[in-house]
Amino acid sequence: MLLQCSGWACTRMISVSKSSRPNPVALKDPETFAIEFKICDHCRSYFCDRCHPAGSLLRAPNCTACGGRLVPGDRLEQMSGRPIPPAVEHHRRGVELVESGRPDDALRELDEAVRLRPEYATAHYWRGGALTQTGRDAEALAAFERALELNPSDPAAMFDRAGSLDALERTAEALAVYDQVIALQPGYPAPQIYRAAILLDSDRDMDALAAADHVIALLNAKRTVGAGQYDNAGAHSIRGAALVKLGRYEEALPAIDYAIDNGPDSWNDHYNKSIALENLGLIEESEIARSIADSLRNA
Repeated sequence: MLLQCSGWACTRMISVSKSSRPNPVALKDPETFAIEFKICDHCRSYFCDRCHPAGSLLRAPNCTACGGRLVPGDRLEQMSGRPIPPAVEHHRRGVELVESGRPDDALRELDEAVRLRPEYATAHYWRGGALTQTGRDAEALAAFERALELNPSDPAAMFDRAGSLDALERTAEALAVYDQVIALQPGYPAPQIYRAAILLDSDRDMDALAAADHVIALLNAKRTVGAGQYDNAGAHSIRGAALVKLGRYEEALPAIDYAIDNGPDSWNDHYNKSIALENLGLIEESEIARSIADSLRNA
């Protein structure tokens, strides 16, 4: 049986063998498979040997997700027969509702989860996500900060805290938090892309270009963790926009075209393309790009 590790951005599978001997395939490929693991006695998360926190001789480690106690993986069958605690059920439903775009319903579930278990870090985190969806950025910031009090090294909560600070126009603080996430996880593209976007909006165009180029290099070298589907497109979008602002129009076009071809529809990319084309004397092509930008912007 294979289980997915719950550690942040961990791609390892946990190999569970019914025999006394570990799976030989798993033993030969420790980068893909883990043999030793722990289970949270509360939320039932699984953590491989690289992801679970260390305990001590006298005290078992605690789950970073909910604060529960981590027990050895050989107790899997024993744990599977126990009922799921109510806080975990509320958390599960809350996450599903956030992901389906129903933040108000999600908040009711997540509020109940943190009421039942105040130390439930991921419930506070997802509560912040629901509050962000409703535009309640100050409350979302407080939720992310509470999640970080409970799990200070959570890159996702740090990243979303920075996003809340940026939404509240606390730009310098947002940049500082993005820097913290990058220092903690240098291969995590998202904070680097959002940091580059702030630099671009602050007219620090050369810094934004350098930041975007760094992310692109990381992605192309496959040296990332927690990468998203559109990270490369996002980095190219910022690269193209920075080059347009710097007047380097010929260099900008390939970056913008990459963003358009590989990312979600963005009026801004087509608008930047129209500026670059216009400055290169390609007026007809520029008008087409501007028309697409206007259509997307007004959609």
